[in-house]
Amino acid sequence: MNKLFTITILLFSVIAIAQNPKVPSTMYIGDMKLEISASGQKKIQSHVDSYRRSPTYFQKKVHLANLYFPIIEAKFKEENVPDAYKYLIIQESGFVSDAVSSSNAVGFWQFKEATGKEVGLTINSKVDERKNISEASRAAAKYFKFTNQYFSNWIYALQAYNQGAGGAQKDTDSKYYGKKRMPITGKTHWYVLKFLAHV
Repeated sequence: MNKLFTITILLFSVIAIAQNPKVPSTMYIGDMKLEISASGQKKIQSHVDSYRRSPTYFQKKVHLANLYFPIIEAKFKEENVPDAYKYLIIQESGFVSDAVSSSNAVGFWQFKEATGKEVGLTINSKVDERKNISEASRAAAKYFKFTNQYFSNWIYALQAYNQGAGGAQKDTDSKYYGKKRMPITGKTHWYVLKFLAHV
């Protein structure tokens, strides 16, 4: 019985990997066209393959996405944020409401306390809205909008979510500020490549 179970799991794993979607040479995030080089495709593909390596894990995330995405989509639509940004929650917390990072970021969208308060979340000894999918998603959308106003580039706004606006400013190319097309290569920031793999 044990041997049959192991063979079945291996078979499902092989099928899942064989069915992995292939990373295209062009993607759209909001109003931006991303032109993905061969090196960019290769790095993104490696993430796609790893995310789908375990059929059980993958199906669990699909189930949680079906549960939470409608709430996130509504908040992002209200704030006029690209729908694709919803996939970032998988990267940030894996849909775990009380996730805590090594840098003390908390909740679905991994806000540090000061940043959470800046975007309007109630965080005190009795309430922590970072753990509320609706309020935390609204706050994330506000943060994305704020950073996009600065960079006028949804990919750099995404990168700022990881590095902060100041960190992203040092690590981005100002010639793409305000542009609607940009290249994605193997040297693009790791956080962006992982995000595109989730998308």
